[in-house]
Amino acid sequence: MDFVWIIGIIVGAIIVIAIVAAALRGMRPKVPEVTPGVPVPIAPEVVAKIDDLVRADSKIVAIKTLREHTGESLQSAKRRIDHWRVGTAPATTAIPIQPPVFHDVGSLRASLPSEAVAEIDRLVAAEQPIAAIKLLREEAGLGLKESKDLIDAWRA
Repeated sequence: MDFVWIIGIIVGAIIVIAIVAAALRGMRPKVPEVTPGVPVPIAPEVVAKIDDLVRADSKIVAIKTLREHTGESLQSAKRRIDHWRVGTAPATTAIPIQPPVFHDVGSLRASLPSEAVAEIDRLVAAEQPIAAIKLLREEAGLGLKESKDLIDAWRA
């Protein structure tokens, strides 16, 4: 008889723990769903906090804050913070979530400032592909792989 009571108490405890765990899981804050290409609205107090972080040159913390409140990817949040203008509403609606796609070096060269093209030409001629890739990423807002492929094609 004592054995039945012990088993009943253990089963009851497991049921209570499962109910409490389910209740706590339901109370977790939900990350907003992000639709690619549609900016997530940001509360004014968060905009002010990000303004302060960008002004203080704390970009990493600003990116983390933006990701926490919008659920954006790291790449998208970094791009938004890189183009963030302090004191205005988030100047992100004009910034594409996806970087522009360049299929050939000619269209890329036409879209870049002439100083950047001249510097990339110099770096490619001097066999400094890493510096050229870095400059191209900064100027065009492209990812690492896209920039590397375009610099490889630039040499040809």
